[in-house]
Amino acid sequence: MNCKNCQNNLRTDFSYCPHCGAKVIRNRLTVKNLWYDATERFFNIDNTFLITFKHLFTKPDEVIGGYISGVRKKYLNPISYLTIAITFGGLFVYVCTEFFPNALDFDFKYENSSSLTEADKMAQDFQKQWNTYLFKYQSLFYIAMLPFLALMSRVVFINKKQFNLSEHFVINIYAYSHLSIIINTVYMLVLWNSKLLYYISMFNLVFQIGFFTWVFYKLFNLTIKQTILKLLFFLVLFATICFALMLIAIVYIALFTDTFQKMTP
Repeated sequence: MNCKNCQNNLRTDFSYCPHCGAKVIRNRLTVKNLWYDATERFFNIDNTFLITFKHLFTKPDEVIGGYISGVRKKYLNPISYLTIAITFGGLFVYVCTEFFPNALDFDFKYENSSSLTEADKMAQDFQKQWNTYLFKYQSLFYIAMLPFLALMSRVVFINKKQFNLSEHFVINIYAYSHLSIIINTVYMLVLWNSKLLYYISMFNLVFQIGFFTWVFYKLFNLTIKQTILKLLFFLVLFATICFALMLIAIVYIALFTDTFQKMTP
């Protein structure tokens, strides 16, 4: 008989193809074996996604460093992991839009709005719109940021030649994807409470910085002192870039829109 996946010859007593590794399927498709196949792929404790997810917490150097050095079968590759992260982000947007449309209003912050000036109210409305935009399009925002994060991490570790720019890109894809899966899962669990969602989102940046620090600490085998110095360097670099982008945005708004004129009391 032949393998249905790669068409190579198989012995009739084989359960797996020795050429491509595919499982030999002899039974017709039923609800029972369809369910078994689904649980085998996605809920088995030996599933590569679950192993990748677990080990990115405990030993990110083995997952990321292993992929960079040539390990391909043990863990999910970075693109597949990123695809799962984007799926979680899309699921969050769907659940939020369909079932909790007011979850991102954060109205509790504006309970004492009766004494606000017109400019304050405009700033308030802008912040609401920005919060909604940031939550709904966070996946696109972070994907766009990945090349910049890779470049920044390469600059921070310019004195260490262990990884090139492309490999730093892989590091950041894994780290971002892992964070995105966790954060979007937590967001979906607390969508019913906008106040809780808001405070968790405030903690989000601290969590991201902490996890990225842990990843690079393990990958480069840093000391505590080296880790702190690299973190400070990264924060200064990141703040400088954010400040420059903010200045560009302010100049653009001032020169090409009437936003500031409308905000004048």
